[in-house]
Amino acid sequence: MKKLLFALCMICSTILSTWAQEEESISPFLFGEYKEAIVFMKDMSRVRGKLNLYRPTGEFYFIDEQDKNKIKILSQPEEVTMIRFGNRIFLPLEKGAVEVLSSEPLLYVQYKASIQDKGKKVGFGGTSSLVNVKSYSLNRSGTGVVSDPLELVVGHLYNVYYIGKKKKEINSMKQLLKYYSKHKETLEKYIEENDIKFENGPQIMQLVQYAHSLK
Repeated sequence: MKKLLFALCMICSTILSTWAQEEESISPFLFGEYKEAIVFMKDMSRVRGKLNLYRPTGEFYFIDEQDKNKIKILSQPEEVTMIRFGNRIFLPLEKGAVEVLSSEPLLYVQYKASIQDKGKKVGFGGTSSLVNVKSYSLNRSGTGVVSDPLELVVGHLYNVYYIGKKKKEINSMKQLLKYYSKHKETLEKYIEENDIKFENGPQIMQLVQYAHSLK
């Protein structure tokens, strides 16, 4: 009897642990918190504030301290030259902001995320996204006001890289090796020896710089 009770307790513990893990969500933001940044405008002016990058859209969100600390979207990115977080530099592009990883050779990274609406529980162990479609809304007139971007669930995080002045888009290690096809075998060996991961920006920068040195 004791063994049966112990087994039931273990099963319940496992189920509760699984539920807890399912409730954990990945943040759609690049940083764990809003960070101090300087926004450089094309009219040569500078604006300081606390910003964060929203990975699903590549937009910058900021805390408007003059409006009760509301979270808003940085409007008119076409008027922005760059955004600096300490030594990290981001540039606004049509497809979303990118970070400059290297100036020689030119290498940019765009931090992305796949998302879906959070969904509500509809029975034992299940959820339905259909009942929660309107959980996320934006006011797009001027500077957008964000209601609650964390209502969306992040499926997975991934990076897209751009190489050179023409910004050749690289979505996988396979594409990167194809870009440097003349040195494919050498680079494959380098990747294996240094355990290079495609989602690790600094490692990809290291790999690209090495590939560039082989030319």
